[in-house]
Amino acid sequence: MWVGKVSELIGSSEVGFEDAARAVVERAHRTLRGITGVEVVEKRVKVSDGRIVEYRVRLRLCFDLAPRAELHW
Repeated sequence: MWVGKVSELIGSSEVGFEDAARAVVERAHRTLRGITGVEVVEKRVKVSDGRIVEYRVRLRLCFDLAPRAELHW
């Protein structure tokens, strides 16, 4: 039997959407194990003085829940 969970996270970058998504996944990986997929839900940009100054993404991360045998309690 498989059980997973989905979390929605947001991130930003001054470089681009791909960089923003990569930053979200890398940060999430520090605390979430077993990430199996990512869905890009939304992309936005912040504009200042007619220029794009920030790329923003909203992602849904799917990850495995640890089997009961691996829990430490």
